[in-house]
Amino acid sequence: MKSDLSSIYVLVTRPGTAGAELCAQIEAQGGRALHFPVIEFAPPHDTESFQQVINQLGEQDWIIFNSPQAVRSAVPAMRKAWPEFPENVQIAAVGSGTAKSLYEAGYISALHPEHEWSSEGLLAMTQFQHVSGKKIVIIRGEGGRQVLEKVLGERGAKVLPCIAYRRMLPTINAEACLKLIHQKELDVIAAGSFESVTNLMLLLGNESWPLLKEIPLIVMSERVKMLAAESGFQTIWVTETASNDAVLDVIVAKICSPG
Repeated sequence: MKSDLSSIYVLVTRPGTAGAELCAQIEAQGGRALHFPVIEFAPPHDTESFQQVINQLGEQDWIIFNSPQAVRSAVPAMRKAWPEFPENVQIAAVGSGTAKSLYEAGYISALHPEHEWSSEGLLAMTQFQHVSGKKIVIIRGEGGRQVLEKVLGERGAKVLPCIAYRRMLPTINAEACLKLIHQKELDVIAAGSFESVTNLMLLLGNESWPLLKEIPLIVMSERVKMLAAESGFQTIWVTETASNDAVLDVIVAKICSPG
C-alpha cells in the first residue's frame, strides 16, 4: 500500500540503479528526493588476479556474491570464461537485492537468506554449516569486513576471494545538497554502509556538519548505526532489510506516522 510522502524530502546516497530506483519510488508516492551517490565503483587494482579466479570458477562447489555490484562487475568475465557452469557449481547471494541482480543476469537459482540479508544471515543457513573441504569463491569488492572468508575458513572450507571491484570517493557537485542542508529542507538521509556515511561527511565538509548531524539517518544494520552514532549523528533508524522498500517503510513509520 502506498503512503503519502508529499511533505517529505529525502537525500538518497545509494549509488547507481538502486539509488535512482529509490528516488523514483519516493517521488511516485509524492515525496521529493535528491540523488547524491557517495560511492563510485571502478575495476580492481589487480585485474590479473581477478581473471585468474574467474578462470577457476568451474572447479568450485559454491560461488558467493556479496553485493549487487559484485554481480555487475563479475558477470561479463564470468560469461566469457564459463558460458555454462558444471552441475556441481552452486551460486549464493548475501541478500535479495544481490539475488535479483543474479536473476536479471540469467542465474535464476541463487540461494540467499530469506530475512537477514547479510553475511551473518548467509552463514546461518543450513547449506553453510558443514562445509569442510568445500571449495568456495567469494566475489566481492576490495576491503570490507571479510566475515564470510573468515567464518567459512574456520569451518574448514577452501575459500578463495575474487576481488571484482573497488569503491572510490566520487567527484560530485555538492552544491544542491549543501543548499538543502543549510536551508533545513531535508527530512531524512538514506545511507547504506558506514563507508557511505563517512563519504557523505567528506563530500559535504566540516562547515555543514553542525546541521548534517541533526538530520535523521537511515542505515541498514545495527553495526552501522553504532558507528554512525560514534561519528556524531543524533537520530539513526535501522531498516529491517537492505531493500528500498524497507527504507520507505522506515520513512513512513518514523516521519509520516511517528509515535
